Amino acid sequence: MAKQMWGGRFKKDMHPALKCFSYSLETDKELFDAEILVNTAYAKMLARVGLITAAESSAILRGLKSIAQALKGQDLAAYADRYEDVHTLIQMELEKKAGAVAKKIHTGRSRNDLVITSTRIYLREKIVLIEDGIRKLQKSLVAAAEKAGEMIVPGMTHLRKAQPVLLAHHLLAYVEMLEEDRSRLQDSAKRVNVLPLGAAALAGSALPIDQKFLAKELGFNGIAKNSMAAVSDRGSLAEFLSVLSILWAHLSRLSEDFILWNSEAFGFVELDDAFATGSSLMPQKKNPDVFELVRGRAGVIFGYLQAILTVQKGLPLSYNRDLQEDKPGVFDAVKKTATALELLALAVGSASWHKKAILRSLDDDSLFATDILEYLVRKKVPFSEAHQLVGQTVRHALETEKRLRQWSVQEWQKFSPKFGADIHDLFDAKESVRGKMTIGSTHPARVKQAIAEWKRALS
Repeated sequence: MAKQMWGGRFKKDMHPALKCFSYSLETDKELFDAEILVNTAYAKMLARVGLITAAESSAILRGLKSIAQALKGQDLAAYADRYEDVHTLIQMELEKKAGAVAKKIHTGRSRNDLVITSTRIYLREKIVLIEDGIRKLQKSLVAAAEKAGEMIVPGMTHLRKAQPVLLAHHLLAYVEMLEEDRSRLQDSAKRVNVLPLGAAALAGSALPIDQKFLAKELGFNGIAKNSMAAVSDRGSLAEFLSVLSILWAHLSRLSEDFILWNSEAFGFVELDDAFATGSSLMPQKKNPDVFELVRGRAGVIFGYLQAILTVQKGLPLSYNRDLQEDKPGVFDAVKKTATALELLALAVGSASWHKKAILRSLDDDSLFATDILEYLVRKKVPFSEAHQLVGQTVRHALETEKRLRQWSVQEWQKFSPKFGADIHDLFDAKESVRGKMTIGSTHPARVKQAIAEWKRALS
C-alpha cells in the first residue's frame, strides 16, 4: 500500500487514478539530497529548542545518515508507486530506521515550507554549477579567439555583409553576453538564498522554531519576512528560468552563427567529427547537430518560463497544489543547460577555420563602403552628404558591373573632387580593422587586449 503523510481525516484511500495523477516522486526525487540536509538541520534545531530530546535527535540523525547512504545512487523512481513524494519517502524510510521517534521530525512544519526550502537549496547549488559551465564556455571562446589571431571575416547586419571585423572580435562578443548571463545568475542567487522554513503551511508556527539557527545551518543569508509569500510565491524560480532563457537566447545565437559558418554558402568552419553527425541516406553529409539541438532546445527553455508564469498568474494566496508544476521545468532546464554548455565548449574549442574561404568572402568592395564614407568625412565633407555620395558610387558600380577598386581617380572624382589616389588604399580588410579607434572596437590591439583581460578574469 502507498504511504502518505496524511489521512486521519479520510475514510477511503486515494483512488488509483488520482495517485497516478498527483504523485510526484519521479520528479521531486531531484530534491533528495537537499531534503536530507534540511531534515538534518531540522532535527538538530528541534533538540536545540527542546521539542525533542538530544537522544531522539541523535536517533533521527543516525536514521537520516543511514537513508542517505542506502539510497545514494539509486533511481528513486522505483519507489514512485509506494510514496507520494520525496518528503514521504524520507519520512517513511526514516520511521523504518529510527522507529516511532521519526514521527517527530515533521514537528512544526508543513510540506509547503519544506518543499520550497529544499527547492531553494537545490537551486542555489545548480546556479553554481551553471556558472561554472558558463565560465568553461567563455574560456573555450577566448581560446578560439586567441587561435584566430588577426583573421578577418565579414561582419554582418541583416545577414548581409557590412564591415570587416576580426573573427576574434566576433567570438568575444559572446564572451561578453555570457558574462552578463553569469552576472544575472549571481544576482538571482541573492533572492534564492532566503529561508522559507518556519512559514509552515501559510501562517507560521506557534512552536519555538529557531529559524536563525536553521538559516545558519543551511547556509541561507536571510529569512522570509512573510510566511504566506514564503510558501506560495515562486518568483525566484521564474527569475531563474528567465535568466536561463536569456542565456539560451545567447547560446542559440552562437549556434546559429556556427551553423551558418559551417554551411557551404559560407564554408568558414570545420567541425570536429566528434561533434557532428551524418545522414542515414546521404553519405556525404556532415551535420552541425550540436548547434542545431541547442538552437531547438532554446524554445523548450522559453516554454518552461512561460509555463511557470502561467501556473502562478491566477493563484490566490497562499499555497495551491498547482505549484507542484513549478519543478519539472526547472529540473529539466538545469540538466539541458549544463549539458549544452559543456558540449558547446567542446565543439567550439575543437573547431577549425578555412582561411581560404574566409579570404574569398572578403573580396567584396561593398564591405568598405563605410570606410569610404569616413574617408570623405575626414576630408570635411558633411556626413549626410558623404553618405549620399558613397551610396551613389555603390549603385553605379552595380549598374556598370565594374568594381569600385578598379575605378580610376578620374572616375571617383566624377562623384566628388575630394576623392584622391589614396582612395585605393581603403580596399584592404586589415587596414579597415586597424582604422577603428573606439573602445570595444575590432581594432587588433583592442581585441588582443580584450583577450588578455578575459584570460586573466577567467583563470
